[in-house]
Amino acid sequence: MKNLTLAFIICSLGGRAGKTMTARLLADYFLLSDRTFVGFDTDTHEPNFAMRFPHEVVASDVNTIQGQMALIDPLLVADGVPKIVDLWHRSLEGFFALLDQTEFIAEARKIDIQPVFLFVADGSERSVEAAGRLVERYPDVQFVLVVNDGAVPGVERREEFSRYPSGRSFKITALDPLLLQKIEEPGFSLSRFLLVPPTNMSLVVRAGIREWLWRIFSQFKSFELRITLADSEHLG
Repeated sequence: MKNLTLAFIICSLGGRAGKTMTARLLADYFLLSDRTFVGFDTDTHEPNFAMRFPHEVVASDVNTIQGQMALIDPLLVADGVPKIVDLWHRSLEGFFALLDQTEFIAEARKIDIQPVFLFVADGSERSVEAAGRLVERYPDVQFVLVVNDGAVPGVERREEFSRYPSGRSFKITALDPLLLQKIEEPGFSLSRFLLVPPTNMSLVVRAGIREWLWRIFSQFKSFELRITLADSEHLG
């Protein structure tokens, strides 16, 4: 079977929607399963994703030729290693213009790289329209709607939510503020936490974070299995 490489592009129309948390969770999901990943952070002002994973993630400025090369060229390496792009909302249009200019999607398909758009919902009218345009612009690309209830509370209850493109989705439930404060500490690794739980942490805190993570990681695992099965069926 061919060695499929997944390239996750995490985006949203505005900031503070939960993109970096989504990227962080996906990265730790792969690390927990004893795999690595290659990551990219297009926010050159506050590259939080890159700071969380200094060995795996590079900051890339899509407004410069050097930054574009540092992003696009490694994304087109078909090595079976997942790629994760934390796309700064201010880089959104420039990034997708770059995809079109380089014919990235067609080039990726030629070498068994499968792009996956993870669009983080904020429930606004503009966000719904942007998601719809993205699906129309790239109809053959996997589209997953991410609901991050911790970043945008109650988004699923908003009237506009039902008009997002239908299909697969990930749900990131809100985390208790005390637990959120713990995982936001500098240097706190979600994958290391699950592998070697801190002995100096309250059992209640440990249990709460662990349950929250497993609910999210089980969704990632199910998605990955579906992609693998679909790829196998395509091969016949």
